[in-house]
Amino acid sequence: MSRLTFIAPVLATLTVAGCAMMMKGAGPTQRTADNPLVTGQPLEVTTKARIGTSQEKDCTTWPFEDSLSVAITDAQICISLRKHIDASPTWTGEPTANRSEGFSIANDANEGGYINAEKVRAAKVGTCYEPGFKANVPVWAFDYKGCAPNNGTVSKTTRSLRVGSEQWTFAGAEPAPAKAAAVTP
Repeated sequence: MSRLTFIAPVLATLTVAGCAMMMKGAGPTQRTADNPLVTGQPLEVTTKARIGTSQEKDCTTWPFEDSLSVAITDAQICISLRKHIDASPTWTGEPTANRSEGFSIANDANEGGYINAEKVRAAKVGTCYEPGFKANVPVWAFDYKGCAPNNGTVSKTTRSLRVGSEQWTFAGAEPAPAKAAAVTP
């Protein structure tokens, strides 16, 4: 058996596995939660904010955490987002940020829509010494809020929900009843 005959299948297997791992990492973050229509509690996630290369010892406040909360009723789905941004050391006043943040929403049947959360507040929440600038940089928190009609996207039988890059599987959810096929004479 030639060396090329052996190496080609191994290389193909490694390439496919590597691509699959990359694709998995690019997908939504999977979490388990109770259905918010059953519990009345919002879906929430907190992540470490991405602000430069500063570490705790470099900052006046720590940690900086971004948060997402999704409140759901029969009538509407509402999103609250807190996002941190570091500004350049020469920037004065509030740094430029998106006026709104958009979120695609889909349930386990891939039904959903879009929520546009508008910026409602901005505040300087600390400073960090940023080695790349060799200076202190201000860190700002931006709050966004937005709602859209539920329109049946989430019901008490919904099994999962994706909001932007976050995804929740609802614990103990009953499978949705199968739709009966129409009978034609």
